[in-house]
Amino acid sequence: MKKLKQLLSIVLILVLGSIALLLLTGNEHILEGLPSTYLRGKSKPDIDDFEYHDVRKVEMGEPQAWPMSSRLGVELDDADLDYMQSLETTAFLVIHKDSILYEYYGEGGGKTTLSNSFSMAKSFTSMAIGAAADRNWFKPADPVSEILPRFSGGQNARLTIQQLLQMRSNINFGESYANPFGYQARTYFGDNVWEETEPYRVTGYPGSQWEYQGGNTLILSELLARKTKKPLAEWFSIYFWKRIGAENDAYWALDCENGREISFSAFFATARDFAKIGKLMLHKGKWNNTQLLSRTWYDLSIAPASVQDKEGNMVYHYGAQWWLAPRSVEPWHFSARGMRGQYIVVVPDEELVIVRLGHERDDARQDEMSLDLVKWVEMAQKLAAK
Repeated sequence: MKKLKQLLSIVLILVLGSIALLLLTGNEHILEGLPSTYLRGKSKPDIDDFEYHDVRKVEMGEPQAWPMSSRLGVELDDADLDYMQSLETTAFLVIHKDSILYEYYGEGGGKTTLSNSFSMAKSFTSMAIGAAADRNWFKPADPVSEILPRFSGGQNARLTIQQLLQMRSNINFGESYANPFGYQARTYFGDNVWEETEPYRVTGYPGSQWEYQGGNTLILSELLARKTKKPLAEWFSIYFWKRIGAENDAYWALDCENGREISFSAFFATARDFAKIGKLMLHKGKWNNTQLLSRTWYDLSIAPASVQDKEGNMVYHYGAQWWLAPRSVEPWHFSARGMRGQYIVVVPDEELVIVRLGHERDDARQDEMSLDLVKWVEMAQKLAAK
């Protein structure tokens, strides 16, 4: 018993010492992240971590129910269902010609289940920036320094809004969630995303190299908030969520209570409502007879960055915060993507919108795309052809 007490005392001292060290070194975000990750047996954030966030409501307007296809009830074969279940899919929704053709829920998912979008939120932030540009708050070619003076002088002064949108800012944020002390962890779990982002500057010639990093998206949301004086979630609600007939309020995670949106991630909504974003983009920014996002911004969204990455490869698979299939791929498509295999996929030539939500993805690659994305498109094609 005495040895047990001594052991417990040592463990307690180590735990308290570790907490003190994290606080003293400014790494208290690790303590914030523990309840939603390691303390519930996960090594990184998951789609069901809504309760662990402060959030701002993205208010719905007048709800519009999805029409049901006359062919609703077509089924996937057993092999496709097995694949879907092997990746712990919570929702798989196929919209064909603006009607629900197929709807699957598993792993506790359902029609009203809110799911973390992860990086699909980057695409939503791009849409919000587009709504501001359409109203002449700024232009893609505008220097970032006009709104954020810290980017004045030297190479920083050359940084434009479009370069941030296309992930070619040459600002070295880092993108690894696996590093608990890195930028991504500090901004996802921390309590001041602007403060964490403020020290970063251009480290090379802006526009010259592509690198996927969420810090670009945080700067975009800061630009929007400082220029329009409206929070990102409110702006997105006014110009999109209320107008596309979302059937539920959505929620955007904040860095603290009444704080600022984690704009590169953590937009919580249902599969059916995510699909309405897909429908809007399928129709080139038009909802029914109203152009919510200009055709100019739609075209920019899916125009390839066309710049080299670190390895010297030309980047044709990324636009303005939207992922693009190579033009050689048929059917061609573009998508919003999240790190655990969240997708809104738009297949223009086949009038398809696909939403897939779940806990895991297949990291194998094909044509600059993760293999699971290829599978989701193939499944949707088969269903539409039945």
